[in-house]
Amino acid sequence: MGDILNMVNQNQLLIQAEATLQEAAQQFYNTAETEAPVVTKDGTLHGVLTKEHIFQAMMEGRTPESMVSDLPLPQPHSISVERTINDVIEDTNFYYHTTKEDGTYLGTVSLYDLLNCYTAEDQKLLTAWKQWADVLNEGIVITNESGVLLVWNEAAAQSGVIEDASWTEAVRSGIQEGFRLPGSSVALPASAAFQFVKVVPLAYSDWHVLLFENHGARAADDASHKKSEWLESIVESLYDGVIMVDKGGYVTMLSQGYADFLDVKVENVIGRHCTEIVENTRMHIVAETGEAEIADLQKIKGDYMIASRLPLIENGHVVGAIGKVLYKNVNGFHALYKRINKMEQELKQYRGEWEEQNKAAFCFEHIQGNSRPVKEAKHIAKKGAATDSNVLLLGESGTGKELFAHAIHNESMRTSGTFVKVNCAAIPAELLEAELFGYEEGAFTGAKKGGKQGKFEAANGGTIFLDEIGELPLHMQVKFLRVLQEKEVEKVGSTRTRKVDVRIIAATNRNLDEMVRQGEFRLDLYYRLNVIPVQIPPLRERENDFDDLIPLLINKITAQMGKEISGVTQHALDDLKQYPWPGNIRELENVLERAVNMAESYEHIHPRHLPAKITNYEPDVEPLKEVLTKAEKDAVARALAKARGNKSRAAEMLGISRTALYQKLQGHKTTSSD
Repeated sequence: MGDILNMVNQNQLLIQAEATLQEAAQQFYNTAETEAPVVTKDGTLHGVLTKEHIFQAMMEGRTPESMVSDLPLPQPHSISVERTINDVIEDTNFYYHTTKEDGTYLGTVSLYDLLNCYTAEDQKLLTAWKQWADVLNEGIVITNESGVLLVWNEAAAQSGVIEDASWTEAVRSGIQEGFRLPGSSVALPASAAFQFVKVVPLAYSDWHVLLFENHGARAADDASHKKSEWLESIVESLYDGVIMVDKGGYVTMLSQGYADFLDVKVENVIGRHCTEIVENTRMHIVAETGEAEIADLQKIKGDYMIASRLPLIENGHVVGAIGKVLYKNVNGFHALYKRINKMEQELKQYRGEWEEQNKAAFCFEHIQGNSRPVKEAKHIAKKGAATDSNVLLLGESGTGKELFAHAIHNESMRTSGTFVKVNCAAIPAELLEAELFGYEEGAFTGAKKGGKQGKFEAANGGTIFLDEIGELPLHMQVKFLRVLQEKEVEKVGSTRTRKVDVRIIAATNRNLDEMVRQGEFRLDLYYRLNVIPVQIPPLRERENDFDDLIPLLINKITAQMGKEISGVTQHALDDLKQYPWPGNIRELENVLERAVNMAESYEHIHPRHLPAKITNYEPDVEPLKEVLTKAEKDAVARALAKARGNKSRAAEMLGISRTALYQKLQGHKTTSSD
């Protein structure tokens, strides 16, 4: 089957073509994979399914019971294991789905696997160079697959075989038939004073290195000079990017291709220290330590190259180092580096960077506003940040509760810990326990091999932000209460608990007091969460903040869009201020983004750029008599409540006579009955 078969990885996620969309979605949820091969009953590759395909199918109206095989799936990059590594390494894909000759699916082979294999062969080749350099009594000839002589050393030239046409033809036929050593089947001319010792096929090329013993005379004092000549010839011919240094790290040889890449002249760098020639080099370190560095990423000229560095050892002592790049042609460097960088970006996109996703990005300085409600909310939140007590953020949707959660974490002593975000409303109820507490391997059908860490464990030592806590099912509230009380979690399918040190910030836009009265939220859990409540004011109560918020949001939007806007006219600002903003800041940002798109560059935002619901909005105006009656009624009710029903005392508080109070009470009663 060849070398590729030995590198095939069995896919962690494999989806049957007969599976339903619901079953496929469940498989995706239990792994970190974002795409998976789809195979038919007979084991052949049907296509590749991604999470996006499932989302698109649901948006198109397909039911969860629809078959995966019914979807129009793209055909993957697939290769037969009969192909050679040389066929694949020059391709442009990042991984390949492998099949047998009959189409049976085997698994995947990644570009990293191929590069590692390439590097392993590369190390053997570099070691061979050193061995050949030490064997001065052997001739060296490099030919291609057709037997054409490409490179040879002085020993081969002196033997006369280079000019022997019959020998060249024998080499050609011998390579094509396959050398059998020792005792090669190549018929050598009687005049040749040599016999074959070894044939080394070079990795991923059609070149061969032929070694033979030369029985002709050769001056011993010329050995050192000839050794340098043929070694440099081999190095220069095989790979463009090669450098050699001595024990002190000073350059002794630099290939012309590498010199062109570095934009230097070979004659000007010989004898100079490698750190003066190659950016971020480690050649001098390898020459000093004697420790090889294989397939190391090295940044040069803003791009990454892959370099291998090997120590040169003579009589058991390190005498220098040789370094080279992966590709034979320096022109291939940039293509490879860009492919690797693209792979890193894809890995970051698909798997996510844990540190990036689980850290608080905002501080209290990012919470803009000087209105009294905002100042009060920030003051209480900062008090809560100074402790380890649980904080409950209350407010309508779009008021910025998550922004407060970020700020509290960054202001606390846990700022160096992780900040894990969980939206309790976004996770299906049947999966919520496994998501929050984790699960053991084999806990349920489709459970990920090795189990999975829960959100609480992931937040250990830091903060967990539980958004939409009011959506937590009752059966989960009981389990959740245990975490708050005992500071320990138990994975699904486990029989033991684990201690966690987590600070909890919860948020909701629902009235938890009312939910408790309705039996929808546990009272004991409510008390545990509601240690430090922070009421985030809605935008309609922050009229004094519009002058600061609107320019701030416009600057944010224009920076993202790359478009300049001169500002907002007073008429447009008045329209924005009078609107009640049921969607709060989130709605305001949406409206401003629309306005920026509608306006021309460097133009002011005018009312014509705003939605009609804002420019045509007319706030309700109550008749003055009704407003006054209502205010009077409320004042009388508060006075009676404070006086505990004592009318004389209530009248005194209101600054009216007892008779006047009776008259007002009678009037309010009449009004109510009307």
